[in-house]
Amino acid sequence: MDIARHGLQETAMDMSRELLAYAIIGLVVVIGAPLLGVMLHRRKRRRLRQRGIKKYGH
Repeated sequence: MDIARHGLQETAMDMSRELLAYAIIGLVVVIGAPLLGVMLHRRKRRRLRQRGIKKYGH
């Protein structure tokens, strides 16, 4: 009955959980985006080297 009486009101616990979830998602994006860029660059460079192109980006 307490929940029905409160309606759509959020508690501090709900807000902190949501904030923590957004913080974790943001951290994954901030760390993951540069790592993905580096990995893709290395992969492209390796594929070009396998085809016989020694220098890439010079």
